[in-house]
Amino acid sequence: MSANLLASKTIPLSRLLGALALLVSILGGYGLLLHAKWQLLEEALAGNTAGHAAQHLLLIPLLPITAVVAMALVIPLFVYVGNYAAFASLALPRPDHYVQLLFRVYRQWLSAGGKLKDKDL
Repeated sequence: MSANLLASKTIPLSRLLGALALLVSILGGYGLLLHAKWQLLEEALAGNTAGHAAQHLLLIPLLPITAVVAMALVIPLFVYVGNYAAFASLALPRPDHYVQLLFRVYRQWLSAGGKLKDKDL
């Protein structure tokens, strides 16, 4: 009986691979975006690009903003893998299930005052 209970709490390999694929795609997209922004900034510093200096200065605040967005998209994946029993009905990398995961994790986190417990999920 206890072996079945423990088995229901562990994440199946297919779901783990789906979450890892989603993690790699989010981090890969962030890496490509970061590379493109740095390339634009380097071209602006070298004077090889046509454009107003204010346009290039607008890229600088985007660096931390995109980092925060990437972290906000990645953190629920760790919650999903770490506490799979609460999210057994969700199959990642389905986009609709990922959006449900985002809403469930952040809704519970905000309603609990910034603390997330397993029993709240």
